[in-house]
Amino acid sequence: MSRRIRRDREGMILLNVLLVLAVASVAVLVMVVAQDIQVQRGTRLRDAAQAGAYARAGELSAVTVLRRDALVAAGTDNLSEPWAAIGQQAIDVPGGRFSLAIEDEQSRFNINAMKSGDSGPIATFQRIGEAIGLAPETAIRVATVVRVAGPLTDFGLLRTAGVSGADIARMEPYMIALPEAATLNLNTVGEPLLAILAGDPALARDLVQQRQERGFVLPADLGTLGLTLPPGTGFTSDHYRVTTTVTVGDTTQRLTSRIARVRGDGRVDVFVSGRRRSAG
Repeated sequence: MSRRIRRDREGMILLNVLLVLAVASVAVLVMVVAQDIQVQRGTRLRDAAQAGAYARAGELSAVTVLRRDALVAAGTDNLSEPWAAIGQQAIDVPGGRFSLAIEDEQSRFNINAMKSGDSGPIATFQRIGEAIGLAPETAIRVATVVRVAGPLTDFGLLRTAGVSGADIARMEPYMIALPEAATLNLNTVGEPLLAILAGDPALARDLVQQRQERGFVLPADLGTLGLTLPPGTGFTSDHYRVTTTVTVGDTTQRLTSRIARVRGDGRVDVFVSGRRRSAG
């Protein structure tokens, strides 16, 4: 009997030892996993910080090139200039990839041009609206919102006022919300919108071809082609959208910056008027 009790006690001791070892193993595993999570978290934070630094550097490079452009080529802003060609391809950077693109926001019709109530911009808006399939009541609603609540900073208020997402999707390739004085740049506008403005696809094609051959067009070129300068148009731009996309490790950041230029007295001020960050 005593021998069996002794065996039972030895079995209990062995079980307790195994239990202690199991608990210790689990504790070690939890510590290792926790440390690994901390390391991964630290790595992600480091990658995110590095990606953010690259993105801000890209924004700064765009500010620099746009300031220089306004100083050395003030007469025209066109798609043959360095700002338009910058960052067309992604490049390798330490730890990842980097790409940057600059878009002339004045390549689209500025709906805030209607704020003043002048007939020219309103007529241009109506012409574009008809061409892209906006219903007359929708066009009236958009123009009314701009006149009453403008200038708008984006199309958000139009949605609130009842303009459908489908109609806004039709508008976005051709229209934008910029400061009221911003004109449409005939040196960067796309051929589809130019054809609407000119009222003649062949004239628009000829103007684009001339623009491609020389890099830009001037008022005299319109006269040569028999094209009257549409209201609210010009040949320079001061509002740009810069998109910087950076991937470091498993982290991807996209920084979208709106950049504006102010010229006067031989000076050029360039500033960021808005930023939006997104992941992936």
